[in-house]
Amino acid sequence: MIALALTAMIQTEAPLPCLRDGDTISGEFRYVESKHPNGTALRHGFVVLNEPVCFSSALNDPPVPVSGRWIDVFGELDSSGVQPGDGVTVEVSDCFEPMTAWHLGEINCVHARIVTRDPM
Repeated sequence: MIALALTAMIQTEAPLPCLRDGDTISGEFRYVESKHPNGTALRHGFVVLNEPVCFSSALNDPPVPVSGRWIDVFGELDSSGVQPGDGVTVEVSDCFEPMTAWHLGEINCVHARIVTRDPM
């Protein structure tokens, strides 16, 4: 019994899937409103995932993996008619980790193209 408990304690969790250019992510679309320290109002679109994904930025040497569920997406989503609460599957590319107060997400993706949309 003790051996079984010890085995369970030392088992590690499976690694998170890592996001790469061209991958698709699925989740709920939401807007987040905030304010930049200079006073500029910010409104960003997000795909909120059920489970976190990892991302390793090439901007860091060596790359440092980060993980997150809140993916800040740029691209066609604002003009697509997607509404907060809609389920979406989005193809992402040119992702990076937040670097300034302009970046609100845990992971930011410059290009996001809707693959499917499930209006709520």
